Amino acid sequence: MHRPPERPPSPIDPTEVDGAAEAPVADGATLADGTRVGDYVLRGMLGTGGMGHVYLADQTAPVRRQVALKLMRAQVSNPLALAWFEVERQALAQMQHPAIAQVFDAGTTPEGVAYLAMELVEGEPVTVYCREQALSSAQRLALFVRICQGVQHAHQKGVIHRDIKPANVLVGEIDGVAQPKIIDFGVAIGGADSDSGPAATTASSGRAGTAVYMSPEQSTGSTRDIDTRSDVYSLGVLLFEMLTDTHAAGLASSAAYQSRHQQAHATLRETLLAVDDRSDVPAGADLLAAARGLPVELRAVLARALAGDRNDRYASALAVADDLERYRLRRPLQAMPASRRYVLGKFIARHRLGLAAASLVLGALIVGAVLAVNGQRRAEAAATLAGIEADKARQIAAFVQDMLGGIDPDRAKGMDRTLMRLVLDSAAERAGSELAQQPEVRFAIERTIAQSYARIGEYPRAVEHFAAALASAERGDATLGERVQLQLQQADALGNQGKFDDALALGEQFVALATALPEDDRTRLFAESRMAWHERAAGKLDASIARYQRVHALQLATLGADDADTLESQRGLAAAYTRADRYAQAQPLLEDALKRYRARFGESNTRTLDVSVALAVMFLEQERFAEAETILQPALPIAETLLGPDHSNTLVIVSNLGSAIRNQQRLEEARPYYERTLQTNLRLHGPDHYLSVSGESNLARLLRDLGETEAAERHARLSITHMDKAFGPDNPARAIFITAFARVLVGSRKYEEAESELDRAYAILTTHPAFGPTHSRTMDAVREYVALYEAWGKPARAQEWRSRLPSDAPLT
Repeated sequence: MHRPPERPPSPIDPTEVDGAAEAPVADGATLADGTRVGDYVLRGMLGTGGMGHVYLADQTAPVRRQVALKLMRAQVSNPLALAWFEVERQALAQMQHPAIAQVFDAGTTPEGVAYLAMELVEGEPVTVYCREQALSSAQRLALFVRICQGVQHAHQKGVIHRDIKPANVLVGEIDGVAQPKIIDFGVAIGGADSDSGPAATTASSGRAGTAVYMSPEQSTGSTRDIDTRSDVYSLGVLLFEMLTDTHAAGLASSAAYQSRHQQAHATLRETLLAVDDRSDVPAGADLLAAARGLPVELRAVLARALAGDRNDRYASALAVADDLERYRLRRPLQAMPASRRYVLGKFIARHRLGLAAASLVLGALIVGAVLAVNGQRRAEAAATLAGIEADKARQIAAFVQDMLGGIDPDRAKGMDRTLMRLVLDSAAERAGSELAQQPEVRFAIERTIAQSYARIGEYPRAVEHFAAALASAERGDATLGERVQLQLQQADALGNQGKFDDALALGEQFVALATALPEDDRTRLFAESRMAWHERAAGKLDASIARYQRVHALQLATLGADDADTLESQRGLAAAYTRADRYAQAQPLLEDALKRYRARFGESNTRTLDVSVALAVMFLEQERFAEAETILQPALPIAETLLGPDHSNTLVIVSNLGSAIRNQQRLEEARPYYERTLQTNLRLHGPDHYLSVSGESNLARLLRDLGETEAAERHARLSITHMDKAFGPDNPARAIFITAFARVLVGSRKYEEAESELDRAYAILTTHPAFGPTHSRTMDAVREYVALYEAWGKPARAQEWRSRLPSDAPLT
């Protein structure tokens, strides 16, 4: 733990336990050097606070080393608290992170006093280190991000610190590099209160922590409302101090302790919010001057972290770090209003050179297209030069297409999506006006633009330009195969918007066109493969599987197992098998496709990524949650790099990763994934999109598991309200969301409504060919009936439904 250098004492550095006297250990006295506590021999006191005393100690067994030994206050060591201590210390011991002081051991003395043995850390409080080393703003932010990462790790292990402050974040240097260490997780154990069960008497009021660093909900003395966002508040105060070289103690008056809590919370946030309008706030001149010296974006980060309502704060420590990383990279911050002017300004600041180059490229592209047109005209006008000019025109047009086609995540490797969109938007605008009378050239350019929009997830724009390409194709001399390809790509873009019925109808058109081609023609086979994909999305599983099986067999025979079209059909067939609970047939297809994609493209490729996620989804359907997580965790940063954080495929990974974590009972750790998925989809697509409906339902399930029934019901009702518009009134996937809604209603004790919703879901599940009476989703509904009738006090009905479950099926 801690060995900070000498420094002037601060009046609020010790952890405070509101209502507890400053008695040290059991008898009110400190322990003498040489006293043995278990396997530890005390060698002197390092520090003291409201939660206990910290001693330098020699560990004698099973290894010899010096440690920091914290002996908890007698007031927090009664039998009931010690029982809770046994549970919590296991979580503390599991923390393994470079930014967290390691907890080696925990136990109790014969007198029943709890102790923690921790890593001995030599360093200075982080604010002292920043000031004495004269760190730049960028260096301070980098240091703070590492602190956030340590706090996030603790949260993932189920531990909330409750007393983050400079004195509990020590910084030393390892090989010349500053390394923060978060110490003193004793409050995480000792800070519970009378509202929260086992730790009812850990302190007289349970308000453990340090006043100005406490969140508003923590300062009330009730831990019912304390979650990881309470630590986010404390991180906000710490960041303010690190950036301004001020001390938060200046916010607290010398009046009574109780008033300090209320004043500190209001004053720091009001100071930040009042800077721009120069309003008067109840803060000292130095504090106000320091706040005004901060860039507006950093003030926005602080204001969000310090929000009085925890629902308005960042959802996690990692989210704070992410916004600061955005600040470093000159990207738009989540804490800032997403105005067009702000986003454009950040883009320009980030890409001054790139924009200049892009302007030149765009000019060259359009000039190239015009030259191609003029070349064709000259070729027609001058018969003697026809061959040369036509050749030149084709070469220039091909160059334009290749340049636009380079807007591809697999080729761009992390290039900023905004720059890609800028190039495409400008090219699309000029192509429409300058190539209107040249259908052959416009067909090729519009097709390339549409394909590029689809690759970066801009599906509405893709549909628009596929339609323009089709119109040009009909006016020009496009082949039948080219027209079929355009229609199936347009159908894919519609499906990716959740317009499943429209995509299916268009699919029937392009398959009808493709029947004019030979049965084993590549274009016809690929068209039928995409039709099977749309049939699966629309819930027509039998038709989808039958079509995939026939097409895949023909592709294997004519194209080979490593062909891209063959592998795409193989992935689709496996997805259909997964939906139909035919996992034994799905898994070998996915594993084989993944092996082939990795060999051909490597890990950082969208094709490899798609198959990896399909395999993870199959594991989720089989409740193999840990296996799914091992695939999805490394897949997420790859998707964010290749596709961007807001791409629909990236958000699918985020959502599935949240599900894998939630189903391993790491509920709070799952929350940021669910919230990110929902918030981003609502922002991008609105409430009627299928991804938004799915996000509402998934978040409702998590909140229900967390016991937040009111919020769970609100989100579940929103999913049902928008479900029909998102999926269509006949899509059987609706039954999944209705079942989830019923489960939330049971948690809210609205049993009659839950029964009605379950009846609606069960009717769909048992009668629709995509599911059937024995499907896993149907069994989920049966389990919900059992849970409903048990909660409702109707054991006979519960037993009736329980009898419909397979004998080896779990109830949850």
